[in-house]
Amino acid sequence: MKKRICKMLTLVMTGSMVLGVTSPVYAEKKDDVTKISFAIWDEVQKPVFDEIIEKFETENPDIDVDLQLTPWSQYWTKLDAAMGSNSAADVFWMNTYLPKYAEAGVLEPLDEYIEKDEINMDDYVSVLKDSYNYKDVQYCIPKGMDTVQVFFNKAIFEKYGVEEPQTGWTWEDMTDIAKQLKTKITEAGSDEYPILMELDAQPSFFNFINQSGGFVLSEDMKTAGFDQKGTVKAFSDMVSLMDEGLMPGSEVLSDTKGTDLFLSQKGAILFMGSWKTSVIDEASFADQIGTIAMPAKEAGNQSVIGGLGYAINANSENKDASWKLVKYLSGEEANKMQAEAKVDVPALISAQQYYKADHIDVSVIFEAAETGFPFPTSTSVAEWLPAVTEISAKIFAKELTPEEGCSQMQEVTQSALDSES
Repeated sequence: MKKRICKMLTLVMTGSMVLGVTSPVYAEKKDDVTKISFAIWDEVQKPVFDEIIEKFETENPDIDVDLQLTPWSQYWTKLDAAMGSNSAADVFWMNTYLPKYAEAGVLEPLDEYIEKDEINMDDYVSVLKDSYNYKDVQYCIPKGMDTVQVFFNKAIFEKYGVEEPQTGWTWEDMTDIAKQLKTKITEAGSDEYPILMELDAQPSFFNFINQSGGFVLSEDMKTAGFDQKGTVKAFSDMVSLMDEGLMPGSEVLSDTKGTDLFLSQKGAILFMGSWKTSVIDEASFADQIGTIAMPAKEAGNQSVIGGLGYAINANSENKDASWKLVKYLSGEEANKMQAEAKVDVPALISAQQYYKADHIDVSVIFEAAETGFPFPTSTSVAEWLPAVTEISAKIFAKELTPEEGCSQMQEVTQSALDSES
């Protein structure tokens, strides 16, 4: 397995060099100052991390950190290339691709560091802590978390005299509300949509699959679950919303994101992840936006939980300095700074109190984390997830039935999983 993945990283490295992608330099020691590099991909978060790094360097004058920003579209290609040439950053952001890199042996196990410095991993959201523990080895300290919830425009409900969603609502309650809204909107000759969402895995169908009693991957990551009745039903229910005119079809949602339509006040209900909270909170009508947990389906209303983690390069020449940085980044002060800047919801539970919005109630974000489940992943996630996304788009475009699409997803995902062993 390790040889297979390392070979894959090497191939990516070769292609990246042809494209002229440069790699970070090794950490070095000069004039009693240890220089290390730290790679991230989000330009929105960079100003906050510039401040965090400045504070870290003030407290650790013997360490100099080179913060390196690489756009998301290039991040993984560049990381693979640098890993293949043993020149990757000392510390870097990691997400659900972790199994691939852990199997390749390029991530430093953190258990000894955690034990030595008595870091209590129970201080972090359990789902994320476990997501970065692969084969009983902790490879990352969680950074932030994402959950999915419903935002709704109170003004639209008031305009059409329809009762707002109530705590404990179900999928059936939601469709009833949407039908009432559709009738009133049609009678008024208006053009709002009762329901909006983005047709991607994390903010929509991965949640509905689990809530319908299906699954994407088995717990041991060896079996795909797209052939499960609950999985097929999740897609069927989404298509039904489109067929009944309760949600725009893919011809609309593939052109304009559901969030953008909601911000244009063209939708009453929006399924969306917490990563959009700060954007929605800046809307001109933010004081008219309510939040509520997703409606329950047959197996509940649990949310998929995503997020980032801090990893150390197993080939770093300065692992102790790198660990000092990771320890600081995942501590109270750095998490507080990120939360107050509203760039991320802390995975560190004690720092979640600092994440606030000016208008929107954010408590639903943390409530969702209590019953959520990890984003499905495996060492071959980079192979099967894009295929699943492509096939799901064909279901929503009515090019495939939910049964046909799920059959194709099952075949491609199971094939990728089988190739891992």
